[in-house]
Amino acid sequence: MGLVNVVISTIGKCLDAVCLLLDLNFLIVHTVVRTLLGVITFINSLPNLLLASVLELGNFIVFCLVSMAEATSNVAHSTVTMLGSLVLALEGLLESLKMVGYLSIHVLFRGKEQLCRGLLLVLEGCGIAVSLVVYFTNTVVNFALIATQNVYLAVVSVWQTVSSPLQKVLELTLTSLTFLYSSLVGTSAFLWSPCKLVLDFLVSLVHMFISIFILNIYGLLLTVTIAVTTMAYLNPAQTRQATVRILDYISSFPALRRLLLALHHLASTLRSAPHVIHGNVQRLQRILHHLYLLERGLWQQLMRHSSQLGLVLRTHLHRYNNNRVRGDGDPGEERRGPPDGRAGDGAHQMEMLDLVFPSSSTDRPLKKQSSSGKDCKPLPAENLLTLLKEQEDRKKCVICQDCTKTVVLLPCRHLCLCRDCTDILLRQPIYQHNCPLCRHMILNTMDVYL
Repeated sequence: MGLVNVVISTIGKCLDAVCLLLDLNFLIVHTVVRTLLGVITFINSLPNLLLASVLELGNFIVFCLVSMAEATSNVAHSTVTMLGSLVLALEGLLESLKMVGYLSIHVLFRGKEQLCRGLLLVLEGCGIAVSLVVYFTNTVVNFALIATQNVYLAVVSVWQTVSSPLQKVLELTLTSLTFLYSSLVGTSAFLWSPCKLVLDFLVSLVHMFISIFILNIYGLLLTVTIAVTTMAYLNPAQTRQATVRILDYISSFPALRRLLLALHHLASTLRSAPHVIHGNVQRLQRILHHLYLLERGLWQQLMRHSSQLGLVLRTHLHRYNNNRVRGDGDPGEERRGPPDGRAGDGAHQMEMLDLVFPSSSTDRPLKKQSSSGKDCKPLPAENLLTLLKEQEDRKKCVICQDCTKTVVLLPCRHLCLCRDCTDILLRQPIYQHNCPLCRHMILNTMDVYL
């Protein structure tokens, strides 16, 4: 037992030593850990400390600025307070002056009110005195009127007592007269109603006859016509006498006589007018037919002599072109003619003559000579292109400048329009049917196919 106790105590001591060592180890480790944690915490809190110090410095500076601003505001406030007290003093002075003014005005108003009230009291006293006088007078007058009324009522009652039987008799008499009058009126109305209806019917018939046959002009004319026709049918001799007298009476006035003669002459003229008009129309037709025959003969003669005229004109133009070539000295350069359908050069005029006047066998040698004269000296390519372009431009219509000239205008014989422009021109009024080149009137047109 003792050994067991020693062993147990030894184990207990060993355990205590182990626990002590563990406690020391824990203490050392805890101290080291806390030291490390404190160092780490200090290192971590160093920026915060700097920041806090900066914040404290900023707070101090802000506090200083706030203190300075507060001191400045206090000085300004004291100054404003002083100025406000001065203004309040001035305001008090003005208020005192205002109160003095109000008091003086109140005293004046009260004095005026008392004066007006005194006058009103005097006037009221006068009014009361006058009203008392009027009341007394009215009372006396009322007593007099009441006495007069009582006397009148007494007299009226006495009169009614006396006149009551007479009044009853008068009322009975009036009642009987009224009954008789009503009976007479009823009887007369009963007897007068048919007569009145008949008279009204006759009056309406007369009014309708007057309104239809007399007041209305057509009815009046119808009535007069019926009366005149009836009289003429029943009394023809008297009608003839009346007609003769009316004509004699009308003939007695010169103006009416001339009017009758003029009417008679107008009637005879109107009767003969159709024959005169018919004769004039026939004469006009013969004149137009004669003009048509003259124009037809003229055109036939022109067509018959067209070849001879064309030959003469070509000869003259050929001579004119030869003279101009000799005068210019350079036959290769052609002058630019006007693009109006009447070109200045001989070739274009020859072409126009060939189109207007049909060529014959007699003028073919002239064409060959002119062509040989032109071909004797060849022209450059540019001149040839220019001439071709000019020829193409001359072939265009002078109005639209787009289509080719295909219509010759007669009698001026200008080849200057296409068919569309000619139709548009001929649709215009007659006074606008003029040649666009010479302004001569267009009488006819002729199509030409190039």
